[in-house]
Amino acid sequence: MNLLETTQKQYRHICLAIYIGVVAGIFSALVKSGFETLIPPRTPETTPPPVVLLEKLGFHVDSMTYEWLGSSINWGGNGVHILFSITIAIIYCVLAEYLPKVKLLHGIVFGFFVSVFAHGLVVPLLGLSGWLWISGSEALISEFIGTAFWIWSIEAVRSNLRYSFTKELETQ
Repeated sequence: MNLLETTQKQYRHICLAIYIGVVAGIFSALVKSGFETLIPPRTPETTPPPVVLLEKLGFHVDSMTYEWLGSSINWGGNGVHILFSITIAIIYCVLAEYLPKVKLLHGIVFGFFVSVFAHGLVVPLLGLSGWLWISGSEALISEFIGTAFWIWSIEAVRSNLRYSFTKELETQ
């Protein structure tokens, strides 16, 4: 199994991959947010990392809200979450154009590495949250299963839209 085997240049659609990454990123952010509502990755007292990031950057997160059916929604934290999802989805979709093995297990292997890198390294080093491995089993379950659904939804949107636009069947 050659993990670095590349696709043929004539079958790469980079601009399309970027467009699809934006669509898949928005969709998958909603999937991840819905999953985290059902199986939260942190206690209610813990401030989510996107909110901590905004606060560290000097934003007044408490004013970044809107009301919806009696609920106060923080659009700032959710916006960071969505932008992160779009960014990773674009990276994934472009990588899939070059390296077909990135799609292993419908992208779940890629998602696992993103989760370990983001939540296991970058987030703690930036002081946005604690170290992933000391978060407890419930947090780990939420993080890794939620990430699997998140990246799987990116791959589902990516493969479907790519085929819809190109009519090309992909190989793994």
